[in-house]
Amino acid sequence: MNHPRHRSLLGSVLKLSTVLALAWSGAAGAQTYTQGIADNFTLPTEPVSPSPGLQTWVAANYSIPGIRPFDDQGADRYFATTFSNLNATGGRICGATLRMTVRNGGSNDSMGLWFVNPSGTFAAPGWGESLANLGIPWLSTGVVALNLASLPGTGTNLLPTLNAQGYLDVIVQDDSAVDSATLVITRCRQDVFIRDIPGDVGVEPGSYGSTPIWMSPDIRVCQNAGCVGNENPEFGQTNFVYVSLNNVGTPPAPTPTPTSGTLRVYYTASGGAAVWPTSWTLINTVPVSIPVGVTEVQVPWTSVPAPGHYCLLAVWVGPNDPITFPLVTGSNTLVSTAQNNNLAWRNVNVVNLSPLRPAASFDFRVLNVLAQRPSRLELEVRPAPGQASFLERGKVLLKLDDALWAKWSRRGTGFEIAGEGLVRITHVEGARLMDMELEPGAEAHATVTFEADVGDKTETFEMQVVQHSESEATGDEVGEQGGVGFAITVGREVKK
Repeated sequence: MNHPRHRSLLGSVLKLSTVLALAWSGAAGAQTYTQGIADNFTLPTEPVSPSPGLQTWVAANYSIPGIRPFDDQGADRYFATTFSNLNATGGRICGATLRMTVRNGGSNDSMGLWFVNPSGTFAAPGWGESLANLGIPWLSTGVVALNLASLPGTGTNLLPTLNAQGYLDVIVQDDSAVDSATLVITRCRQDVFIRDIPGDVGVEPGSYGSTPIWMSPDIRVCQNAGCVGNENPEFGQTNFVYVSLNNVGTPPAPTPTPTSGTLRVYYTASGGAAVWPTSWTLINTVPVSIPVGVTEVQVPWTSVPAPGHYCLLAVWVGPNDPITFPLVTGSNTLVSTAQNNNLAWRNVNVVNLSPLRPAASFDFRVLNVLAQRPSRLELEVRPAPGQASFLERGKVLLKLDDALWAKWSRRGTGFEIAGEGLVRITHVEGARLMDMELEPGAEAHATVTFEADVGDKTETFEMQVVQHSESEATGDEVGEQGGVGFAITVGREVKK
């Protein structure tokens, strides 16, 4: 997940018998390795850290023994140091820059970027150029700034070799001094995300507008493998959950490579709010390798627990694409989904109404996500944004269980009381039942029923039942915590 989103800053200092610092900027996906101190050649000197192989090469190829440390302005000695362990963490390298402050003490002095193996021979071709050609004339001081993907003179790209070898040797010969050197490594961005809404591009928290984030377009269910669209799971057989994974992190250079990780899919009872992990039951875990672009992954569901309707949660985790905000005990699923592009939530039921089945009822669970105190609760029934209301073709009824009915003040808008515990939705723009209460961590249930005036015309509607309650994120305010969408088709020829 390496868009500019919610990553912590990690800084650490490594001492490799020299002054060597490493800082990681997760938001930028970069690691900075610094050797020496930028002090304008102020004494005392700072030690360098040449690899044993680089020391062997210098000793074998230069008659004057020893290696020049940082800030040493004497004559006749090689400067040599190694940036090592570059591929130890963070994945492939897609960018690297080297910045050095150099004082040119010799008319023919040059610098090189090498890869010397432990035996003191070259492991792979490197690069070299005179200091004068790099913009530092003899007896002057300047900064050398190098892009290792396109080096001066030859345009050499050392990134493939840097990835293969995992280190970089730097030399300057042989009368010139180096004040400090900084190598910045940019890791290949790895980011696989699951969309919360159709326009989601993976940046979290996103701009959702009026579109709920609990109706992910990237999750669907098939009763049999390879179906078109979304179906309700069928009890007593293997069903299949399909999750679309969007890999925007595979780099175009140096070589596009798949991103590997694990996809986990969970279910919970159809309803509003949910918390981790108690609300969720694992369906299956699938290891996958995702190429660049969109890949739909099939996840077998062999254990649909009973006839009914369920909400699904998809969780992607990769070794270089972790969950940014970890799922901890008691995490509000709505908040976790908004914070992590690795998570997506789908609460959609398919409702087909015909003369043979003119009405259908569905359980809707509400849950207080606050374990330590009661919460105010509101239930909303509404058409999806921009959609016609099902009330144009039928009735919507909401039956509250005894706990909800007893805790409700009968306040709200857009409804009428139709009986004991029974509410009929009367307004085409929806209804809101207000001033209910849930005990700490408690759940309760309502039943929503859609009754159609079937007729001959086939029409589709999308209705939503939504839980609004208090949470740690909203404080004393009542806010949306989750809901269920009902994709309704009404018509004489509609199949069950």
